[in-house]
Amino acid sequence: MKRSTLALLLSCTMFSAMSNAAPVQVSSFGNFPADKDVNGFHGTFLYGDTGTVNGFDLPILGYDEIDHLNGFQLGAAAGSHIRNGMNGAAIGLFNWHGGEDNGLNLSLANQVGDLNGVNVGIYSAAKNIDGVNLGIANMTADVNGLNLAGVGNYTQGSVEGLNVSPFNWTTGETTGANVSVINHTGNVTGLNIGAIGNWSEGNITGLNFGVVNKSGNVTGANLSAFNWSENVTGANVSAFNRTWDVTGLNLGAANVAWDVEGANVGALNFSHDVTGVNLGAINISHNVKGLNLGAINVSADSTTDIGVINYADSTHFQFGLFNATKDLEGLQIGLINVATNAAVPVLPLVNFHRSF
Repeated sequence: MKRSTLALLLSCTMFSAMSNAAPVQVSSFGNFPADKDVNGFHGTFLYGDTGTVNGFDLPILGYDEIDHLNGFQLGAAAGSHIRNGMNGAAIGLFNWHGGEDNGLNLSLANQVGDLNGVNVGIYSAAKNIDGVNLGIANMTADVNGLNLAGVGNYTQGSVEGLNVSPFNWTTGETTGANVSVINHTGNVTGLNIGAIGNWSEGNITGLNFGVVNKSGNVTGANLSAFNWSENVTGANVSAFNRTWDVTGLNLGAANVAWDVEGANVGALNFSHDVTGVNLGAINISHNVKGLNLGAINVSADSTTDIGVINYADSTHFQFGLFNATKDLEGLQIGLINVATNAAVPVLPLVNFHRSF
């Protein structure tokens, strides 16, 4: 009796499942048979709307709507709307998917939810991508993998991986490589390369390389014809560098910085405080703790001035053709030496010292 009851229950369950999933369904403004789901083949002419398709979905000349796809969809001059995502591949004129996609989307235009796999189209848009997004124009929230566009990538979230396009606009952070003609991003950890320029509203940790770089803080290397940044820890190399604080190397034809700890090397160096080496044709600084080496050195306080012309309000040592200071706490060696207050006398050709 128990076996008969169990067999009856199993039979009812199997019959119920079979009645809700047709092996073959054909749709054209209606479904035949009118089952909710399809396990096998679903074909649509002009328009169809059904539930879950497990197998092969073939829309022809029109528009196909289904709840979910597990398998393969091929649109013959047709597009599709999958409400709750798919597992497999969807190929057609356009793909409009909600939910989560696992697999391949290939069409002229892709508008999907979360994608784990590959998106290929003239226009490819997704909420979040874990994989590859290929298109002429791409729009995403977060990208983890490769985001490649022929014209532009617009990422509303963050990029982890490789972001490549003539124009990249990332609202959040980039971890990996940002390669473009023009890059806009928040924070960058890795490589930021722009043929024309990089505009980073956040911080750079790694390499920032472009004709024009505008960024917050840079930890690593800032390489450009023109660098505009807040703080640099590492190397700031450009024809023109404008920074707030530099710890490391500040190298450019013209350097404008507030505090430099390390080496300030340029044809023209203009800074407030330098701790280390100030090397340039013309050095203008407020305080220099270390070596001030240039054809012309002008500073308020300096430790050592070596140049053709040296001027400092106060200094310990000056060596040049013309040396001038208010307070001299060490030596002046040059053709002409001028000091208002000097601690010790020196004997070059000409000395003008008010007191010794």
